[in-house]
Amino acid sequence: MKVLVTGAAGFIASYLIPALLEEEVEITAFDLAPEAPTLKDVADRITYVQGDLSSPTDLYRVLAREGITDVFHLGALLVGPCEADPIKGFAVNFGSTQVLLDASVTFRVRRFIMLSSVAVFGRDVVEPVKDHAVKNPETVYGQTKLAAEHLLHWYAAKRGLDGRALRFTWVFGPGRVTGISALYSSKILDAFSKNKTFEVPNPDERGDWLYVKDAVKALLSLWKAERATQRVYNIAGGVHSIREAIEIARQIRPDAPVTLSEKGTVLSPFPAAYDDEPARRELGWRPDYDLNAAIREHIGTVSGEGSV
Repeated sequence: MKVLVTGAAGFIASYLIPALLEEEVEITAFDLAPEAPTLKDVADRITYVQGDLSSPTDLYRVLAREGITDVFHLGALLVGPCEADPIKGFAVNFGSTQVLLDASVTFRVRRFIMLSSVAVFGRDVVEPVKDHAVKNPETVYGQTKLAAEHLLHWYAAKRGLDGRALRFTWVFGPGRVTGISALYSSKILDAFSKNKTFEVPNPDERGDWLYVKDAVKALLSLWKAERATQRVYNIAGGVHSIREAIEIARQIRPDAPVTLSEKGTVLSPFPAAYDDEPARRELGWRPDYDLNAAIREHIGTVSGEGSV
């Protein structure tokens, strides 16, 4: 089995690729970056291809040359770049998905796994948000992901491609430095880990905290499932306020210079709570980490102290 992972130099891929290697598959890692420092420990066990998601030629070439049997499409422009340049956001996020789906049909890919996002929902939905709730994205990024979900359904219905996707919540963990949610999850925990000054503008904001290793577990569960009764599933870790997470981190690093603003700023354009019961029932998905265990591992890893 030969697996293609796009966005290979990114955060989630840095955890997914080593996990896939444990499944004894051959991996082709695809990214615009000339190299992926986060994959240095497994660099001699994968094929790394530098390519552009906005280039149909690059995408068709990598599937044809490498004999790809399965695709994990993680690559995308995030919220900030999409808001700054909507045309580019659609060209990369929607365009790459369309080309990869089409190429997957052409080259008889067995299974196509895609990352969507809870950004497809607006804040006008009832929480906890169910898989099939009304989609009203408030960002261009969310619009690109919703359009990609529609493509996934079309290629399954009209071309017979086994395409599946997950919508993740606030994915956090060591190594997360980009994306809106990193500002109020991983970067705060990094400040505690490194004893650095950090002001939190939204301590009472609530969101669903999904540890990166649990996110990878969910991806593998979806990939391995013999069949999926729906194309796209919500995946959730647990709803907590940022203040709750900080209280756990203070137990570990009581003297860290992290301060809280009490102005009540809300930064997230997404709902806070999600229903992932279908994924739990159909895929056997369950998180391994609660918030306490995840924060302790995060701080221990980033600080280099191991278990804390």
